[in-house]
Amino acid sequence: MTKPHLRDLTKSELESLILSWKVPRYRADQILQWIYQKNAMAVEDMQNLPHELHALLNQKTDLNRLTLISMMQSANGESIKFLTKTPDGHLCETVLITQQKRRTVCISTQLGCRIRCIFCASGKGKFGRNLTAGEMMEQISMVSSKVKAPITNVVFMGMGEPLDNYDQTMKALEILQAKWGFALSARRITVSTSGITPKILSFVKTTGGRVRLSVSLHSAINETRSYLVPINKKYGLAELTRTLDAVHQKLKRDITFEYTLIEGVNDSMQQAEQTAKLSSRLKAKVNIIPYNPIREMDFKTPSPERIKAFQSILEKRGIRVMVRQTAGRDIDAACGQLRLKRD
Repeated sequence: MTKPHLRDLTKSELESLILSWKVPRYRADQILQWIYQKNAMAVEDMQNLPHELHALLNQKTDLNRLTLISMMQSANGESIKFLTKTPDGHLCETVLITQQKRRTVCISTQLGCRIRCIFCASGKGKFGRNLTAGEMMEQISMVSSKVKAPITNVVFMGMGEPLDNYDQTMKALEILQAKWGFALSARRITVSTSGITPKILSFVKTTGGRVRLSVSLHSAINETRSYLVPINKKYGLAELTRTLDAVHQKLKRDITFEYTLIEGVNDSMQQAEQTAKLSSRLKAKVNIIPYNPIREMDFKTPSPERIKAFQSILEKRGIRVMVRQTAGRDIDAACGQLRLKRD
């Protein structure tokens, strides 16, 4: 029987576990404080626990399940990519982006990705499995312990589709925000989705709309989006738009579109006009991400002039636009470059 992962457990679950060992309930508070507030990476670091409890925790639970394989830092020092291995032999990638006073961890939610966006490395190999909430939390703790600094922001934008691993993603969000957990403000957390419409409303309602929602759009023309984001064939733009209408109109929550700009594919002025039309309807912000190359595809990044022209059309329609600064491209840690295998 697999031992429980301490980082998988909520406060009530941990209390139930240690009570079954005849250990006082208050010890759960101490354990959680060591894990999330003091960033303990070994049971022995939990100094105010008795040795008998140390032994029980080591014998009956896992504190860590990810083994760090390597760390790669970008030339400008802003990004560090962490490569880890899971107990079942899969590789997982996590990225730290440090800009000004923000330390943002981009975590993976799956080993591989079933969405298989054509321009993204994460879906090119065989899908492994879903990550547990604890494995997601361990990515954050590991990064924080290695750089010896607290994490200020978390984005669910690494390998995988968070809403395709809905239950574990929602549990991870609970741990991130809980006072007994990382105690991170919801506004410092962003969850990205390719558009699994049945889960979007549930996600927004469950989080009270406080956690930021980012939608991978990549085209506002149905045929192009189906080519780039195959799940669009199942949940088309019309259905996605109706769902986001409900998020904006009924729940009064902001929406951000992520738009990977690829030369000759989705960077035309017609594409820009349609994106502006959809964004205006939803009062959505647009993050333009110049395409980051992967070896499987011959796509190219548009010229700075082409990017500016696309941006200008949106701005002229009153859309809030930001061209995302590429971070970590030189270490294959930028958007769309994370992958499951090494070769």
